[in-house]
Amino acid sequence: MAALPAMRPLGCLRSLVRASEPIQPFINRRFISTAYSKRPERVPLPPNMPQQFLTQIPLRFRPDPDREPLKIYPAPPSARKACKDPIAAVTESQLAVLDPTGERKAMFDYRRNPKSVKTGDIVRVTFKNGDPFNGIVLSIKLRGVDTSFLMRNELTRVAVEMSVKVFSPNVNSVEIVQRSEKKRRRARLYYLRDKAHDRRSVENVVASYVRQKKAFLGGGNRRR
Repeated sequence: MAALPAMRPLGCLRSLVRASEPIQPFINRRFISTAYSKRPERVPLPPNMPQQFLTQIPLRFRPDPDREPLKIYPAPPSARKACKDPIAAVTESQLAVLDPTGERKAMFDYRRNPKSVKTGDIVRVTFKNGDPFNGIVLSIKLRGVDTSFLMRNELTRVAVEMSVKVFSPNVNSVEIVQRSEKKRRRARLYYLRDKAHDRRSVENVVASYVRQKKAFLGGGNRRR
């Protein structure tokens, strides 16, 4: 016969219930609902139901004659139908203001225009405010309105690089002084920064170009 547990004085009912339950560790239980329960629909009620029966129906199922039905407005028309590519449309509108003739865009579109500016060419850029800058083109970045190109030159034995925005209002003109002798295999001529490949100053080439240009324009005026 099994030995009876030691007797102890009676207490509250809760202590007796705990003593009768098997001893097990306390575990925190979490109840997670994995299935979505759809909201129940309103059940149609008889039209002449007494008020005393309506009080026994939950509030969400009771008819509410004072509440007006919500107005459902149609969705606004989508802007994608009128303008499928808004970024391209904004770019074209800006180019129409900054470059109405399209000459500057074609001048730097080296993928389609064979006479455009290419890397390795010597270019002379004149500004509305400031002195002109001459240099060899190291790279060209085609980015729509933000199209730019990087030039390198040597001034007073110091290497100087300048990035110029093609469609900037401050840029007055861009002239090709000298074409590259051979077709470059690279789109970015950053190796010209090395001492072995550095072109150094191009001021002599640009000065000769400016003299020839002045002589041509002066000769044309004399003939007239």
